[in-house]
Amino acid sequence: MDRLKRSMGMLRNWLHTYRIHIIAWSVFIFWETVVVIYWVGMAGTFGNYAIHYTINITFFYTYTLLLEKATAFHNGALWKVPLVVISTILIYLGLVTGVDILLNTYTNILPGELPSLRIRIAKVLYRGSFFLIFSTGYYFLKRFIREKAEKSRIEKQRFQMLIDKEKMDKELAMSKNAFMKAQINPHLLFNTFEFVHQKLSTYSPEDAKVMLYLSDMMRFAANTQHNEGYVYLSEEIAQCENLIGLHRITQGAIYIELASGPDLGGIKLIPLVLLTILENMFKHGNLNDIENKATIDVYTFDGKLRIESRNIPRLVKSKVGFGSGMDNIHNRLKYAYHQNAEITAGIDEEGFYILSISISLNALIIESEDKKTEQTIPL
Repeated sequence: MDRLKRSMGMLRNWLHTYRIHIIAWSVFIFWETVVVIYWVGMAGTFGNYAIHYTINITFFYTYTLLLEKATAFHNGALWKVPLVVISTILIYLGLVTGVDILLNTYTNILPGELPSLRIRIAKVLYRGSFFLIFSTGYYFLKRFIREKAEKSRIEKQRFQMLIDKEKMDKELAMSKNAFMKAQINPHLLFNTFEFVHQKLSTYSPEDAKVMLYLSDMMRFAANTQHNEGYVYLSEEIAQCENLIGLHRITQGAIYIELASGPDLGGIKLIPLVLLTILENMFKHGNLNDIENKATIDVYTFDGKLRIESRNIPRLVKSKVGFGSGMDNIHNRLKYAYHQNAEITAGIDEEGFYILSISISLNALIIESEDKKTEQTIPL
């Protein structure tokens, strides 16, 4: 019973998919039958119609398929298309002629004497050419519909890319704004830092370092506006060290190690990737356990830039921006570097939160140290 239901379902799906073909062939066969009855005064047998229309319909779709194969590559289409036309007509001629002889000899489907071979060949060639012309038209119609659908798909993809770009730009702007707000707006207090630092350095050198860290970080945040969406990785690493130093002054003992390779100086990356990772560790990580230090490693290996972080999560999760920072990084990396960037995150067997980012060096902007020095903008 289930098999019968499946078969009926498949049949209904097939009829729905090819309903236009079925209707078109039904109308065509009915029209030809009426014309034959009108001009000849009699209709052929059902077996004759069934056999010959089966051959003609098969010829119609087979020729279309062969034409698609022959024109799939433009290099060989010039000689493949004539070969397909000639070979298909010859096969059709031999098949129909042979079937007529067999039907006339062994059945009553074609009663009476067959016309001469020359007349039969002429009729078959005419009939084959008739279906060949319509099959060629069907091929060009399919090609037109397919190309139109492909153009529509490309336009939708371009439109989606524009939407994604606008979304990424907004997210980058929000990320920059959030970073600058978190570290105090540099445009409002930038000129005040030096004055406060000079005053504090006399009485409390340790507190004066806070102003140095903030001043350096504000310079970096403001400088990202002039870098066309990219910053030197070494500069962002330096800001991460400043942020770690700032937290050590304000929060006391925290245990986090930042290690970077020696060959990162000329690599440019989209901004605020490392800083967002570090901010996420401060928000959601337990950095007070000396036995389980948090680590961030940045290095190149096997043709890829690798960023790896490891920390113990807090027992009580922070509800402030939970998960949004990592989603922001993931979306921005995929937009900027597409399949050249991979990011994975999760809890390992020892209970550490592990984040791993891998970006192909071929997708990154890499400049020499001399060019980097020339392009540094003093603020």
